[in-house]
Amino acid sequence: MTVLILFFGLTATVGFAQGNSEKIGYVDQQFIIENLPEFKKLNQEISVKSQQYEKILKGKYDEYQTKSAAFEKLVAEKSEQTILRDKAMELENLKKSYEAFENSSMTELQNYYSKKFTPIRQKVSEAVIFAGRQKGYAFVLRMDLNPDGGDIWPVVLYARDSTSNLSKDILKNLGVDSTAASTRKVGMSQMLKQK
Repeated sequence: MTVLILFFGLTATVGFAQGNSEKIGYVDQQFIIENLPEFKKLNQEISVKSQQYEKILKGKYDEYQTKSAAFEKLVAEKSEQTILRDKAMELENLKKSYEAFENSSMTELQNYYSKKFTPIRQKVSEAVIFAGRQKGYAFVLRMDLNPDGGDIWPVVLYARDSTSNLSKDILKNLGVDSTAASTRKVGMSQMLKQK
């Protein structure tokens, strides 16, 4: 929050000093994403797949419960150890099968969602950049949180001028040779500027 306040203060100071007023806009990406037909379709697909997996898991669980009850009956009847060991091993295998399917189905759903969501997020990012350029904004900020969890999306979604990057100057002030510093991947806004 302090960084944002300093950022807005610095932007306002620079704007007054230059006699310019820089336009700053904001976006609720989550609202945009949730209203895209592609995202609604993805949620529907995930829901259908999830229901299919839940049905299979319920079948596995019911089979385990039935065989577990039968095993308890055999124990109560003091069946032979060979039979009890065989049924115990069968129960253990059913339990492992249930757990393995549960884990693999969750992983598959997460991977499917991630694969399908990435182009949706990229489409929205490109649209934000296009709108920022089209409307003449110097900066476009986000006002929402990352729907994937955490807060890892950048605060600044678009910056008209990449010469405002102070990273190398800050490294120099901290006594770090910026020419030896590791380079970062080019961000979305710079990538689109290069096209």
